[in-house]
Amino acid sequence: MINKKKINYTSIIVVICVVLGFVLACEQPGIAQSLEPDPLFLELESIYRGDKDYKQLPFDLEDPYKRSKNGPTLKNVVHKANKEWIKKWIDNPSAMIPNARMPRLMLSPEDIEAVIAYLESIADSSFPKQEWEAGLLKPEDDMTDEEYELMDELVSGGKGVWGRARCNICHPVKGKGGAVGVGPDLGAVANKVNRDWLYQWIKEPRGYFHETQMSRYRLDEGDLRKLVEYLMQDWDFKPEEADEDASEEEEVAASEVSESVETLDVEPSINIEGTLAERGKKIIEFNRCFVCHEIEGVSELLPVKNQKSESETNNEFEKLLNDVRCMTCHNIQGHGGLFAPELTHEGSKLKGEWIKGFIETPDIIRPLLKQMPKFNLTSDEAQTGADFVEEYFVSDEIDLDSFANVEPTEEQINKGKEIYAAKGCKTCHTIQVGGIVGPNMKRVGDRMENGFIFFHLKDPHHETPDSVEPDYKLTDEEATALTHYLMSCKDKK
Repeated sequence: MINKKKINYTSIIVVICVVLGFVLACEQPGIAQSLEPDPLFLELESIYRGDKDYKQLPFDLEDPYKRSKNGPTLKNVVHKANKEWIKKWIDNPSAMIPNARMPRLMLSPEDIEAVIAYLESIADSSFPKQEWEAGLLKPEDDMTDEEYELMDELVSGGKGVWGRARCNICHPVKGKGGAVGVGPDLGAVANKVNRDWLYQWIKEPRGYFHETQMSRYRLDEGDLRKLVEYLMQDWDFKPEEADEDASEEEEVAASEVSESVETLDVEPSINIEGTLAERGKKIIEFNRCFVCHEIEGVSELLPVKNQKSESETNNEFEKLLNDVRCMTCHNIQGHGGLFAPELTHEGSKLKGEWIKGFIETPDIIRPLLKQMPKFNLTSDEAQTGADFVEEYFVSDEIDLDSFANVEPTEEQINKGKEIYAAKGCKTCHTIQVGGIVGPNMKRVGDRMENGFIFFHLKDPHHETPDSVEPDYKLTDEEATALTHYLMSCKDKK
């Protein structure tokens, strides 16, 4: 039997809730309009956006992250990769590289042949060839003892070049490395690229792809050949050898893929009269491949940013900046990468003499992977870089005069040393001993401008808002003493 009394009470509660909800809804706009953002949040937002005082540069920055196309040019891709690899890649990119950005276009074998025919038609008729020792071109098992020793010597030398160039910072190898996140995995590169192309690519990356994020390392002929051999011969750069069980699983998987393709009934997508290359061009246009790739002979639907050639670049530092691709890792005035320290005010932070030496022969300052590669710059090029940084990468907010000619006394140094110990700075920084989270302070007095040391101690998050360094709210007296101690941390000459 229905309880009418209970229903009445329920109805009354529902009505009250509806009325109360209506009243609150009506009041809400008024409440929302009265709220104002916290000034602290606005200040933090401004800092994180990078709204800092910039000195006008004599050229426009070329940001390697703002490219016209996501993918590389396809002009000479048939000289870059062997044909069988290209076929497999077009057929199923994610089977070749699990995180491939290129979609699977579900092209038939005939379509893929047509696409390759067009790519061959737009490629240069010839590609620069190098003279290689005949033994290096043989499979390892077919080499004589002398040929194997030569190969092994070159590979060992190439491993050293790879390490000095810090290639693993940008390129993962079989999933390990690649902290910057801009280079492809090279775990199977030996089965993909042609060695003549690899030689030219390492020698002059922008000669093949103007918008590449890869630096030019200015390697001499010997180091260049060693690195090529290391990439072509070392097992790290070849696909893992599958055992028999794995091979059987791959065969089953391949048959399943084949069956699924047959089920989808993939047929030639374009049927036109003309040559195979002409059909390939139509397939490329139909699938809009030009959205991601620059493809000669295919009309553009979107505007393409024109890149300045080296001959059009008048400023020597601009040439250096773009040639080495500093902005792949560094940020300047809100443009570029975030992997390495921002350079916008680096001239107010670092001493010019140290900048020149570091550009020429990088020292280990940052912990773990954050170490700058050796780009083999000449002394004049390093001086060009240091001079420009000191003139343009500066901030009026940083007072460099207060400590410019100061020679701290032993008493002041010891007082600062006590504060360094008391604040636990060695937890993150190393002088004699310490941690590896922050930069090495062993020679910070040679490296940093004295005035910037004080400025940073007073406000460690001003230049680097996301820094993990605590703000100890140091008094001027404490910051001065600590500055004096850090100024004394120099290379003993």
